Amino acid sequence: MKCKRFRTVNLRNAEWFQFFTEFKSLVKLYHPDVLNIEALFAVFVVLYADVDEAMEIIRKSATTEQLIEADNNRDAGFRGLSDAVKSSLNHFDPAKREAARRVQIVLDQYGNVARKPYDAETASIYNFVQEMNGAHADDIATLGLGDWVVRLDADNQTFEALKNTRYSEKEQKPVFRVKELRKKIDSNYRNMLDRIDASILLNGEAQYAAFVNAYNIRVDHYSNILAQRKGRNAKKNDETEQQ
Repeated sequence: MKCKRFRTVNLRNAEWFQFFTEFKSLVKLYHPDVLNIEALFAVFVVLYADVDEAMEIIRKSATTEQLIEADNNRDAGFRGLSDAVKSSLNHFDPAKREAARRVQIVLDQYGNVARKPYDAETASIYNFVQEMNGAHADDIATLGLGDWVVRLDADNQTFEALKNTRYSEKEQKPVFRVKELRKKIDSNYRNMLDRIDASILLNGEAQYAAFVNAYNIRVDHYSNILAQRKGRNAKKNDETEQQ
């Protein structure tokens, strides 16, 4: 009886992490001290926690798409408010026309904020909102555009919060590199298997049989995943060559 081996390096990140999650649970179930891998498993647990954190950071990096959407929202809000002010320049009510004229002067000063870099646009919208809520609060009330200003401010804050989250993730990514951690865990894992196999030779199978059987079943499952993928890729290559 021996622990089966397969190329964990060929597993995709999610598959690889799931395999080692199952492996960790098996070792805990059958006890690392009973398997004679207590010291090696202690190292594994630390590495596993590191890779778990690293993969969580990668999963959260989907904020890039959210950031683009948030930027589009604030761009649309600024354009909508600008269009509403421009429309009021021709309002039949002289008070609204005059209020629109004063706000339009400010809009002209800011220009097309949507074309500015992210940070510059954030600052511009922030300053514009402050002016609208301050010196031009009466004009905004006259035009009935208070909701537009509130929404623009909220969209701008949402964008800034997402941007800060993304930057925070970028700062953390160099700390934990999934590729490097995978190599360390793979090496540690192979050492544990070697230790278990050596213990079987020295002590007999009885103490290790249940673990090895359960472990080998999982290796078969993930080996099949790799074999099926290899077959699909080979078929796809053949079809490409025949075209």
